[in-house]
Amino acid sequence: MQFDAGLLETYRQLVQTTSLAESYGEFVRLFRFLRVQMEKEMPQFQFQGNIAENAMDYSYFQFTSQALKSRGLKIAVVFLHRQFRLEVWLSGVNRSSQKRWFPLLATKDCPFQQTENPERSDYILRAPLPEDWNLADGDGTVSALKQKAMELLAWSEGETV
Repeated sequence: MQFDAGLLETYRQLVQTTSLAESYGEFVRLFRFLRVQMEKEMPQFQFQGNIAENAMDYSYFQFTSQALKSRGLKIAVVFLHRQFRLEVWLSGVNRSSQKRWFPLLATKDCPFQQTENPERSDYILRAPLPEDWNLADGDGTVSALKQKAMELLAWSEGETV
């Protein structure tokens, strides 16, 4: 099997000449903090697994409740690496669940960003933090993510926050 020598060389140079490894380590420390703190502050939810990585496209952790689970829904806190942005997603537990819930949740007056295709994306609705959000403020970030999650949950239950 052959691999792209140019990309491997770029990676070598980045690791050896920048603080890429330390910077990524700090991101992982932040993201773990967010997950642990949210789990502590939201005991009514079950947080599943640990942080999942998707080849630096995005990293995420997810949680649900009995009410969400019975409806085939879950919440994910997602970090989009290229956009350098945190978002909270309301997702189906699988594509068929997303397809079923999409027409009910993604309406014209929906205050959240909606997927264009629930069969090809990993969310139904998403609520990003502002682009200029200060990620270094861990406690403030936890609070903002909790607020976005509660707004998505209220919308999914037909309420407003």
